[in-house]
Amino acid sequence: MRVKTCLKIFSMVWIFALCTLFNANSYAYYFDHARDFDFSVITPGHELGCLALNIYHEGRGESLTGQSAIAAVTMNRVRSKYYPETICEVVWQRKQFSWTHIAARYHAVTDFAAWSQALVIARLFLDGAQITQVGAATHYHADTVKPYWIVDNKLVGKVGNHYFYIL
Repeated sequence: MRVKTCLKIFSMVWIFALCTLFNANSYAYYFDHARDFDFSVITPGHELGCLALNIYHEGRGESLTGQSAIAAVTMNRVRSKYYPETICEVVWQRKQFSWTHIAARYHAVTDFAAWSQALVIARLFLDGAQITQVGAATHYHADTVKPYWIVDNKLVGKVGNHYFYIL
């Protein structure tokens, strides 16, 4: 019980600190569309924003574990030789994450609490956090869809509403 209380306090402190450092909504708008992003000048702040946006848009309705699994897949891709070397390039890579190829007006952050939580999770993963449930998974999909690339023998498992794969 004491550990849970400490984690809640830690999370609230992180959320407060991150939100006071910058206006979260205006920060998110900066990343609205891949064609507006200059990949030649990626900073640690950009990387945090890109990872947080991916967590926010791909897993906003998921538990902390589900959102962490999405962050882990993004980071696994960054570490893979088959994907770009930066988080922003991985997130904005053509046709990789469904939210990135819809109209930019839908990229806006509208749920401040979910955005703040996504920022905390992103910061933890940038600092080296890992989640064992998905291992080295590089792909996932919602349980409501069946993508063409599914390979059953590469299934790692299910976390929340998403299935995770190593391809």
